[in-house]
Amino acid sequence: MDQTAMFLTFKEYSRWMQHFTSPPIKWHPKKKRFEYRTHRFKYYLWCLHTFIGLGGCTAGGVGVIFLSQMFNFYKPLPLAYIFLFVVQLSTATAGFAINVGIVLYGKDFVMGWNTLRRMEANLQNQGHDHRDSCSPQRNYLWITMTLFVWAFSTYPFFISLSAIFFHLDPYYHILSMLNINSLYAHLFRFYLICTAPAELCRFLAFIVIISISTFQMLPSSLDLLLQQNASPFSVMVGRMSGNPVESQYRQVQIVLLSIESFIGFVCLIVQGLGLANGILSIFLSLIFYATLPIWLYWIFPCIAVMVLIIALVIMNYLHNVADYSDKLFRILDFFN
Repeated sequence: MDQTAMFLTFKEYSRWMQHFTSPPIKWHPKKKRFEYRTHRFKYYLWCLHTFIGLGGCTAGGVGVIFLSQMFNFYKPLPLAYIFLFVVQLSTATAGFAINVGIVLYGKDFVMGWNTLRRMEANLQNQGHDHRDSCSPQRNYLWITMTLFVWAFSTYPFFISLSAIFFHLDPYYHILSMLNINSLYAHLFRFYLICTAPAELCRFLAFIVIISISTFQMLPSSLDLLLQQNASPFSVMVGRMSGNPVESQYRQVQIVLLSIESFIGFVCLIVQGLGLANGILSIFLSLIFYATLPIWLYWIFPCIAVMVLIIALVIMNYLHNVADYSDKLFRILDFFN
């Protein structure tokens, strides 16, 4: 895999999306590795945005709005707003859950990811194999990911402006529902409007690029490892030097175990997101039957199907990694 192109993508991620707050997992451009750090002011500010902003105010506020529409203790909202609030509820809940997963499993994931990156770089240097660095498909992939990061770094600006001018945020309706006219409450509302979209876009960009980099490096490392031990002579030299291929192969498996907890947690959240979208789409279809254009009923089921397909693809990559074990068995059989 071309690590240079990957580093450029992560450099743009750190340049545009690692500001103001600091999640536990942070990319260090100079060291070219992830770091897991807590107990800093920016980390506590990130916790405030996660637990209060995304969890309590956004997801909780949208839930209260849905209850107000069901039991008619607040003015009826346009149907387009209801659909937008469904999207906000799904993304805010997913962002809150995955950020909790970063706190729980992030340290092991960072250690495993950094070890995997060093292992692949060492194997490339030992074997002088640079085929992947010349592959245009791989380069196009990371160029696309760089554009993806740039796009998600600009989305919060437009989302915040839309929320302010069109009252698309749940905080405005919660304040109106409770008849709160305090200046500090409205200032906190504007603060959440600016920070919540930024946190959501950052976590989405982080999850996408970190997952792709993991699934790129793992098969590449195993392939390079077995290419360098493709003959009985190379296996014999490795054993005589105290670094047999079985030991190196086992190291990659240990790295996979350290990464699997976080990636598996992400897959679980994505599958739950798809299921929740399906349930909410059915519920809204029953509530607003015969009041919406028929084509609107296809939006959320299609989103739910897409999310489930993505989750199943990720789970398939995770649990059916190309481990090249058949090649390893042939190599060991030659030696024995």
